[in-house]
Amino acid sequence: MRKSTFSIKLFVLGCLAIGYFDSSAQDKSVKTNGITIAYESFGKKNKETIILIQGTGAPMTDWPVELCQKLVHNGYRVIRFDNRDSGKSTHLDSLGQPDWAKIGPFVTTCNPAQLPYTIRDMCTDVIGLMDALKINKAHIAGVSMGGAIAQLIAVDYPKRVYTLTSIAATSGNPSLPWGNESTLKALGTPPPSNNNIDSITNYLVFINKSLGSTDNDQTLRKEALQHIHRSWYPEGTARQAAAILITDRCDRRAELAKIKLPVMVIHGDDDPLVPLIAGEDVAKSIANSELRIIKGMGHHISMKFIDELGDDIVENAKRVHQ
Repeated sequence: MRKSTFSIKLFVLGCLAIGYFDSSAQDKSVKTNGITIAYESFGKKNKETIILIQGTGAPMTDWPVELCQKLVHNGYRVIRFDNRDSGKSTHLDSLGQPDWAKIGPFVTTCNPAQLPYTIRDMCTDVIGLMDALKINKAHIAGVSMGGAIAQLIAVDYPKRVYTLTSIAATSGNPSLPWGNESTLKALGTPPPSNNNIDSITNYLVFINKSLGSTDNDQTLRKEALQHIHRSWYPEGTARQAAAILITDRCDRRAELAKIKLPVMVIHGDDDPLVPLIAGEDVAKSIANSELRIIKGMGHHISMKFIDELGDDIVENAKRVHQ
């Protein structure tokens, strides 16, 4: 129990780091569920849509444009968006900060009563985005926390989903191991206490390297600057972290077993935060799912894996017509 509590604290500190700079650029947005969701669309509206869902604290720009373009070139429309409490979507300041003293004891009991909001609330945001954009069905792909959101959309809204691609995500099986201790310690490093862009950039580069990124420093700095100028918002990241902490320690294998859609489970064999065995457990829980292990990939969408990742998403999307 002490190790679990220690790991939770480190995870939360890390999540606070990944998430108050705002740019003045105007994004496309829709209103749904009483909030605003910012999004970007690639490709033609008459094509089947692939919706990309990011992880804890990550803005939509953490989905590389190159990946979006690859999917478009394969004949799809692509939507990437900011989850609630991240990027340019609504910042839910009125909900306050999570009460970790109250939440902690419930991490392993599947009780979301103390949460500002849940992962399933974030699922309804995605469905609301689809409704606003008049997208009846879509291919849903998510990474990390986004993978959990994608899984539960497939469970709760199967008629709205063509295919599911779950990337670097877990099944919620509480017996699965936590990430390696060195990564958890790195994530627990406090972020800079000032708003100096260079300091925050260096910090985000450090975090992404700790997550197993294979990108060079120039690429990582570019990604970090996109993140910072879009929205550096640790308060929102904390609320997202609370939601995923409960979800990822709450066994959803029985729910995953109900999924009858084409499913691709993608996981890196060098993921230091969500071990490969977690992805294998997701695949084992869903009948007829495909497991793709990407050699050398960590818990970060690095540029060298874009082609393979894109090919896997497209292959899964095509299965709906086979």
